[in-house]
Amino acid sequence: MTATSPERIVSDSGLPTLLSHQPHAALRTPYAFPAGSGPVLDAETLREHILPRWREGVEKQTKALVKRVRSTMEVLSGDALYSRLDDPPSRRAALVAELFRTHTLVKNAGRLDVRALQQTLVGALSTVGPLHFEIAWGHVKRGLAGLKTLGPWADLAEALAIGRLTALTRAASRLLDGEVRLTVLSGGTRFQDALLTRSGQLAAYDIQRQEIAEALGAAGAVTFRDFASVRAERDGDRTGRRETYHRKPAEPRDGEIQARLHTVAFNVDWENVLALAADGAAPHGVTLPAPLADWLAGAPAERGPLLVRAAAACLVDPGVQPLWAEQFLAVEDGEELLEEGISFFTHVSWEATRRYVAIHNAGKEAAAAGPSAGTAGTAPAGSAARPIRLTVHEKRDRPAMPALAVLGMRAAELLPQHLTVLLPGGGGPEFGTVAELHAQVPSARPVHLADGGGTQPVFGWLAGTSQPLCLVAPEADWQRALPAVLDPEQG
Repeated sequence: MTATSPERIVSDSGLPTLLSHQPHAALRTPYAFPAGSGPVLDAETLREHILPRWREGVEKQTKALVKRVRSTMEVLSGDALYSRLDDPPSRRAALVAELFRTHTLVKNAGRLDVRALQQTLVGALSTVGPLHFEIAWGHVKRGLAGLKTLGPWADLAEALAIGRLTALTRAASRLLDGEVRLTVLSGGTRFQDALLTRSGQLAAYDIQRQEIAEALGAAGAVTFRDFASVRAERDGDRTGRRETYHRKPAEPRDGEIQARLHTVAFNVDWENVLALAADGAAPHGVTLPAPLADWLAGAPAERGPLLVRAAAACLVDPGVQPLWAEQFLAVEDGEELLEEGISFFTHVSWEATRRYVAIHNAGKEAAAAGPSAGTAGTAPAGSAARPIRLTVHEKRDRPAMPALAVLGMRAAELLPQHLTVLLPGGGGPEFGTVAELHAQVPSARPVHLADGGGTQPVFGWLAGTSQPLCLVAPEADWQRALPAVLDPEQG
């Protein structure tokens, strides 16, 4: 029997592999890139020179998508790909379906069941209101003590992804000569019980992404909403979704948990976990040993990140524990503290993963009780159809559901909340966790937003913080590269 990889239910990064192959990477990566260590972007430059270029880049992406679809449809004949191209409604649906055969945008473009997608679109286009797509994407950025990202807020990575979604939505609108909308469903609150994230950060992240969409010209077309809230509004008690979520779902098997342990562990809000534990709480039922709590309380801003990095590295590769033990030699009972920290991290991670998988399984069970996910559903005459589902992770059991590469095919399986962007000396932007990019370009510098000096048009949440907009290679001309990152011909 051939082993198969588990269904992708949470997005990963290259960080576990890096820590496994380069154990010193977690030691060498800076904990922060302080202001003054790189270029500073002021509000006027962003407003007058960069945002207009970004909007031009989105427009170029849109035109390229529309041109490809129309050129392809002009030469299609018969019913090799689509049904009834001589029928106006069917042809309109085929135009939009063809949009999702764009290999630079859709990961499963070559495997997509476009005939089934066309039929779904025919139904959706026959209902009242604009064509409406929906995609679930986005937890808050997780720092993992600076190994993954440099802060929790939306940065250039989100702008690049939102630019692609905007271009897709605009292209569909032009192909239909009508209004098209896309709703991004944030999974933050859906998995909050598992990842122990903070509500304020979840809400702020969606507000920030909405501001980015509006700055790129997608106001009213691309909107961000909370996944759990939308599902509750839409389905209520009719599908049994609420009952399914509130009763204990089937327990995940140990194999399911182990297969996703590293990924989910790296998504937990460890800063919040340690803060909760310091206040006497037991996150996921795991109590922080008193000696470890006392040691962390002595210098939480320094010792907490050190412990998180050590425990994360040892979770991936237990063989690196002696390397990290050297970092605790100067600490009284340092080896015991490290072992207790690793045990605490592991037990919290295991329970977080169990809950994450259980929540996902409960969602699948609830969805099975209602209209099929991935279709527009059956709507009464004269009513609006359910949104057509898109996805960021290919669903092998739903061949008609397009799987978008929101950061392009060079980073097909990556999502913005797990990484930052590097502007290299040449070519388009590169994506990775901070540890990966630092291993690749140790001399990379941060691009920070200037604090004050005028109202920020967008990204004001980064101004005056230690979180940069992106990183830049020392040989890169960032003033030329940054405005071009959304241009398909240069970025």
